[in-house]
Amino acid sequence: MSDIETKHKTEQYLKEFYEGSSSLDIKGFYYLSRLHSIIVLEVSLATVDKNHLISFEYLCDHIPRNLGKRTTIQTILNEAVRKNFFTKTTSQQDKRVKYYILEKTSAEVIEKWWAERSPNSLQS
Repeated sequence: MSDIETKHKTEQYLKEFYEGSSSLDIKGFYYLSRLHSIIVLEVSLATVDKNHLISFEYLCDHIPRNLGKRTTIQTILNEAVRKNFFTKTTSQQDKRVKYYILEKTSAEVIEKWWAERSPNSLQS
């Protein structure tokens, strides 16, 4: 990649980052921190893959401790539910376990966001 291409892609990413950070929807939530981003991506996976269930314990087991501690993960999950970005459901097998998926509008925003990143749309 040339210096000009690198500069252009870096400027595009920064523009997207700054615009996304000021968004009031799930994209703004995603850009709050690395941990927010990881949790949104994990919950996005659970939303599209019904066999990939995401619970608080799953996140605590899979997210490296240097990225987030249990209390911070729980705080982010609670905030996402409170802001209607995530939907929380109770496990049928164990009522203590709660699973998270993206709320419908958030799922649509994330789907559109990924579509904008497809190879054809990144050619600009």
